Amino acid sequence: MAMRLPPRRGAGPWHRITRAPALALALAGAVAAAGSVASGTAARAQSFLGTGPAERLTVPPTGDALRKPNPAPSQAPAQPSAAQGRPPAAESSDAARRTQVQATIAPARRLPAGTRGFRLSGEEDVLQYPVYLTEGQARGGARLRVSYLSAISVAPEGSELTGLVNGTKVGWTRIQAPGAVKVVEFAIPDGVLKAGYNAVTLTASQRHRVDCTIEATYELWTQIDPSRSGLVVAPAADLDLKSLAALEPDESGALPMGVLLNEKPTLPRLERMIGAVQAVAVVSRLARPAVSFGPPLSGRNGVNLLVGTAAEIRGTEGAEDLGPITGPRLALLPPRGTRAPTLVVTGPGPEDVRAAIFQLAAAGDAGGSGPGTALAPLIRGYEVQGGERLELSRLGATSREFNGRLLRTRIELRFPADFVPADYGKVMLHLAGGYAAGLDSTAQIVVDINGRNAASVPLPYSRGEVFDDQAIPLPLSLWRPGLNSVEISAQLPNASDKVCDTLSPTARQPRFLFLDRTRLEIPALARAVRSPDLAAVKAGAVPFAVPVAAAGGRPRLVLPVSDRETADAAATLAARLAIAAKGVIDFELVPDAGGAEGGAKLVVAPARALNPVTIQAVGLDPDEIRRVWQGRAETVATPGQFGPEGVLTLDRLRRNLPMRCALPPAAVPVSVAAAPAAVPATAAAPAPAAAPAPASRTSPRPASPETDEELVARWDQTLSGAAFVPTVLREGWTRLANWALRLRSGVTGLIEVPASGDVPVNPRASLIIAEDSDGPRLSETTVLVTAPNPSMLKASVSCLVDPVVWTRLVGRAAFLDASDGTLTTVQPDRVALIETRNWSLANFRLVSAAWLSLNPGYYVGMTLFMALCLGLATTGLVRQLGRRNS
Repeated sequence: MAMRLPPRRGAGPWHRITRAPALALALAGAVAAAGSVASGTAARAQSFLGTGPAERLTVPPTGDALRKPNPAPSQAPAQPSAAQGRPPAAESSDAARRTQVQATIAPARRLPAGTRGFRLSGEEDVLQYPVYLTEGQARGGARLRVSYLSAISVAPEGSELTGLVNGTKVGWTRIQAPGAVKVVEFAIPDGVLKAGYNAVTLTASQRHRVDCTIEATYELWTQIDPSRSGLVVAPAADLDLKSLAALEPDESGALPMGVLLNEKPTLPRLERMIGAVQAVAVVSRLARPAVSFGPPLSGRNGVNLLVGTAAEIRGTEGAEDLGPITGPRLALLPPRGTRAPTLVVTGPGPEDVRAAIFQLAAAGDAGGSGPGTALAPLIRGYEVQGGERLELSRLGATSREFNGRLLRTRIELRFPADFVPADYGKVMLHLAGGYAAGLDSTAQIVVDINGRNAASVPLPYSRGEVFDDQAIPLPLSLWRPGLNSVEISAQLPNASDKVCDTLSPTARQPRFLFLDRTRLEIPALARAVRSPDLAAVKAGAVPFAVPVAAAGGRPRLVLPVSDRETADAAATLAARLAIAAKGVIDFELVPDAGGAEGGAKLVVAPARALNPVTIQAVGLDPDEIRRVWQGRAETVATPGQFGPEGVLTLDRLRRNLPMRCALPPAAVPVSVAAAPAAVPATAAAPAPAAAPAPASRTSPRPASPETDEELVARWDQTLSGAAFVPTVLREGWTRLANWALRLRSGVTGLIEVPASGDVPVNPRASLIIAEDSDGPRLSETTVLVTAPNPSMLKASVSCLVDPVVWTRLVGRAAFLDASDGTLTTVQPDRVALIETRNWSLANFRLVSAAWLSLNPGYYVGMTLFMALCLGLATTGLVRQLGRRNS
């Protein structure tokens, strides 16, 4: 008997006729697949498909996250007459099937957050994740679970999702989940998983339903749901200090760290707690930390931290199991009930606790399978130092034939934090491969670096070609310190795309051959820190991770207020900087940013707690910040999945938004006033003269004041109508005058240093991070991180440390909208280069060339000066030669 499902609200008759049998068959297939998995035969993927899109998705195994809750009996929708006559046995059978499907959803060891996110896009794409397992987890039975949502334009008959573990294919499925999240599981054969790092790879081959143009390939995507994807393995019962990388991330791929508090800590103890948080972040090798001070964490995700001297932790649950503490001590207490494991960092005195922190940062094991150990360092980008030759096979690329229309190969390189991007050299890409005959004349290879076009090479021969060394120069000015994403795209249209017969034999013929012996030749790099530039901060925690002797003292972490949410934000940010620095940063915790002693300063505080002098020191206007954020100062925000509403919705999955980038609706500004807000009546401020009346909604915004040049140009245009001067001569004179003004400005810049103005504030920003320096030394650098209030500061920092958002930090200032992870950056007006290495002639030459390319005015001035000197010398020499005519 066919199973009838109640119609969805708002669905028409067509949906009731066509969707119900299809979904019934899908649910029946899921139950059949569940039975096959239970019997041990894993030939096909196990599937759980819901009846429709859910507004909110919960995390298994608390319930079926793919269904809406059943309505109350009094509010149940009217059923069709056929359904009313169903026997009770059929209803109980359906309920048993739903219970069986829900019961098979077991907790999984989730995938870590990475720089690529969780989306497979285009016609072919690959996602790779290193997952660390203990010996006990690797020995038990395991499954790979993949939860995904796909675009409606993906054709299921020609699209596949494949799962691999350590290079072994464990299963595949057709991609067909446009309306609801689909969950599939693949059984992992015995012996595939290893203790240590394991490489989990997801590949997608996607084709469009109806469109065969290159533009249509950008509509193809499959979004992985990180909250319910991962390895279904037992909890790590044999976790120890050497296997802390096996700590499990949460729903967003972040590592939760709960710092236990039995009383309000003093600043010295809080300083040691933040140091221990950094050590755990370094040894766990997860790119996204999530720190909270307070009660212990529960569940299998994350770790609790107990940090303090023996006297400070006395009386805390579990501390009595440590026994006598006679020196620096590290201990890992197993989970108790639902409580997460607890890591204890202690010692008799403060210095012993500090020594235990550095011992913790040095712990850890990088073993595992061959693919896993090779993937673990690549997940943050292959590190280069300059003067290298790299084959793409070392970067994870593989040789392949491609029969689609747009082939995209992406690699990631990590440049040094003190790399100077400028036009003083080129990275050479030597491409190896070939293309088939019959391609359109518009076929070409395009190379993008960090989202900007770097080069394009046509594929000109209609007969096809095989090449082994197609040299493509890539300018160094497009690269940046830290992670760099290089995308090599082959656009391969041909005449058959106009017909778009996806079932014809010619549609499967290869069009392009990519060989992994394609190589990159990286020249010697200029090594100096650009200041101000947030790229150096996110790439290597510069200037906080430089040696104390070079930095002029310990870096200072400034907390003007020490409430719990501000401390959470500061600790999370310090942990992320420690990951970038690959070690614990010895921050000195202070309540005030004043004073000239010490090293570089990292100021973390809500805007109301900041001294206006501190805001002005990084080039921001305190009055403008107060005006923009005055309506959001009392807004309460909680980061990501742990908010009161939750953030995992189908709409957010479709938009590919980071899970921890979410703010409640009250925290997002609906409109922004064009004019400054009125001064309250209680404020003792003078009223502005001739205040204008309130403008209507349809009135245009007042124009900004005209500059002197604009005024002169307007008057000149008005008066030129009465003058009897030809238009051509007037325009020529104007261009000549403008050129003279630019030349004068360039020459003046050789003598005077232009003063940088205030950075304009983005009204939608929920967090501002800005950098500036008071002098030529790294110790004089200040980095400010602020938000409207402590709650929004914690929520926004939680979004900022997402690897996808963090890698976009560049420039003098950045404005983050934590509701969707949008980051707006402001480039500095002028940049200073600060040396970080011992002086050498080779590096001095490179830095000088980079500086001249960044300052073309100086280069032009020096060229003119040298030409003048050459002319005077030549004149003086020629004057002494030959005979004078009398």
